[in-house]
Amino acid sequence: MRTVATKPQGNPLDLAPPPTQTGAQPRSLWHRFTHNRLAFLSLVTILILVLLSLFGPTVYRVDPNFQDYGAINSWPTRPHPLGADSLGRDTLARILKGLRVSLLVALYVETLNIGVGASLGLLAGYFGGWLDQVIARLADMLFAFPGLLFAILIAAVFGQPVTERFGGIGRLLLVAGSLALVSWPLMARFVRGQTLALKERDFVMAAQSVGASDWRILGTHILPNVASLIIISSTLDVAAVVVNEAVLSLLGLGIQPPDPSIGQMIRQSIDYLERNWSQVFFPSLMLTLIVLLFSFLGDGLRDALDPQSRG
Repeated sequence: MRTVATKPQGNPLDLAPPPTQTGAQPRSLWHRFTHNRLAFLSLVTILILVLLSLFGPTVYRVDPNFQDYGAINSWPTRPHPLGADSLGRDTLARILKGLRVSLLVALYVETLNIGVGASLGLLAGYFGGWLDQVIARLADMLFAFPGLLFAILIAAVFGQPVTERFGGIGRLLLVAGSLALVSWPLMARFVRGQTLALKERDFVMAAQSVGASDWRILGTHILPNVASLIIISSTLDVAAVVVNEAVLSLLGLGIQPPDPSIGQMIRQSIDYLERNWSQVFFPSLMLTLIVLLFSFLGDGLRDALDPQSRG
C-alpha cells in the first residue's frame, strides 16, 4: 500500500504525462486496464464473489447453523459439498455467509476510510495552518499505536457490551469501525501530500485568480486529480482489512457464534486439523483468494491510471 505514495515512477496523479510517440494513439483507461489480464480476471472474480455472497445463500438453501449430527467432521460428500465442521454444520453454507461478512466489513471500512481520511487530507493539504496541525497531530497519535493491536483493544473492551445491546450487527459495526479508526490516517497522509503539490499547479492558481471559491476549487480541480490515488489506496487496503478482520475473529474478538466468518471458521477448525484438514483448508483458501484478488486488482488499477503507461 505504501508503494502507491512512494513509487518514484508511475505516480497515478502526475498531471504531466509524456508525449506519445509519433503516430501512436493514447489508449483509454479501460483498454489499459483490460490489457492487464491478471487484473481484469481479478475484477471478474471479485464480482462473482460479490454475487455469491449476495445470492449464494438464496440458491444454496442450507442453514449455516443447522447441525447434522451424522456428518460431524465429515469430508466433502454429496449432501455437504465441502464437508461439515465439528458440530455438523455445512461448510459451504458457512463460507458463503462468512464471505458476506468479510466483504461487508471491507466495504464499511473503506467507506469510512475515504469519507474521513480523504476529506481530512484534502482540508489539511489545501487550507494548511492550524487545521493542518490538528489533523497531523491526531494522525500521528493514532500512528503511535500498532494498528491491529489498537483494533484488538477496542474490540476487547467494547465488544461484549455492544453485542449485548445491539446483537451481531452491533458487533460487526464495532469491528469494522475499529479497523477504520486505524486505517484513515494513512489515507489522510497520502491525500494531504498530493493536495499540497496540486494547489501549487498553474490551473489551481488560475482558478484562484478569477475568484473561484475554495470549495469550488477543491471539488472541481483538486478532488478529481486525487481520485485515482484514493481508488488505488482503497483497493489495496481491502486485502489488509479482510486479513485484520480474520485475525480479530481468530482471537475470538470478531463476529461471535453462531454467526460465521472466515476467520472464526479457521479458528474453530484448528483443533480438528489432524482429523479433517479440509475444514481449515477451504476457509483459508477463500481468505487467500480474496487477498490475492484485491492485491492484483489494486496493482492493475495503479498501472492503468499511471500516465507513464499512456500512449
